[in-house]
Amino acid sequence: MSASASLLKRAHFFDDLWALGDPWQLETSPFEHERYAHLFGILDQRRYPCILEIGCGAGAFTRILASLAQRLLALDVSPKAIGNARAAPGTSNQIEFRVANIMDYDPEEEGPWDLIVMSETIYYLGWLYSFFDVSWLASRLHAATRPGGQLLLANTQGDAGEPLLLSWIIRTYRDLFLNVGYELRSEEIFRAQKNGVDLEVLISLFCKTI
Repeated sequence: MSASASLLKRAHFFDDLWALGDPWQLETSPFEHERYAHLFGILDQRRYPCILEIGCGAGAFTRILASLAQRLLALDVSPKAIGNARAAPGTSNQIEFRVANIMDYDPEEEGPWDLIVMSETIYYLGWLYSFFDVSWLASRLHAATRPGGQLLLANTQGDAGEPLLLSWIIRTYRDLFLNVGYELRSEEIFRAQKNGVDLEVLISLFCKTI
């Protein structure tokens, strides 16, 4: 199988999951709702004129973010997820849900962004793409961030049998954003159980200094 065919197959994997409903219980899990509260709580500005969310799924956290945004562009590679997001009740007019692969999207074209959000997304990109590609994405996001703007990165981590979530891999992704020029504004680890499994989420808020 060619590299491009393999990428396409894996991209379809996400759409197939969303066709089954809410595969990660993002709408219904108490763990996810508490995680959203921690993501929202670490943000330190009352208003972000332009927000870009990468890997929005069906928009569970997007609808929370909307209270801080004048304009919010939410991207996901799955047409099914975006269809669910658009159809969900309580969607604000300032949200634009769009089917897009962030690896093909030019964040500078519609920027600069006051806040970029990547929650539970970058390790899937690391599964699909080379480390160079993910590193280049980090540099493009930094270039697309307004001076003084922020990037919110959140990823589940741990050594409980899921290679994508190994702590040292998650922290390597985190360090990419330091290496391309962001400064760390604040950071916390959220710990709780989901379906009887102990999980922890590394939440990092970065700033692009002026």
